[in-house]
Amino acid sequence: MNLAERRVVSEFQEGPFPGLKARIEEAAGFAVPLDVHWDTLAVPGESRLYAESWPLVYFEPLIDGLKSICRDAAGREALKSSVKQIVVQNVKGCVYGDCWASFDKGVLTLDHDPITNINDSSQRAAGLVAVLEASL
Repeated sequence: MNLAERRVVSEFQEGPFPGLKARIEEAAGFAVPLDVHWDTLAVPGESRLYAESWPLVYFEPLIDGLKSICRDAAGREALKSSVKQIVVQNVKGCVYGDCWASFDKGVLTLDHDPITNINDSSQRAAGLVAVLEASL
């Protein structure tokens, strides 16, 4: 990651990220540990897109998915007792909502290309809900 990209990442971490993290915790109903692999989210030469794409690709679908799961006491309890950590990354380069979420040994991993299908947030939320409902 070059200097320009590190600056944009730092601006995101200090600007919108704390508010997004608070919304994630509110949706989950507890302070779930969130591990964002920032270096994998940074696509070379695309830093101008991060402020717009990262919330839509990763955080808004996560919030919407958690709200759906936690809409009742059964979902809130299942989530709280099972999810120990959420990992956000771009390792496998998934570009669709049905392949971006996985759950294994208490770790919910969200893995998606950060600048592809940006506006398919509802598809990613639905994919997340499907994985959690099948796993919890």
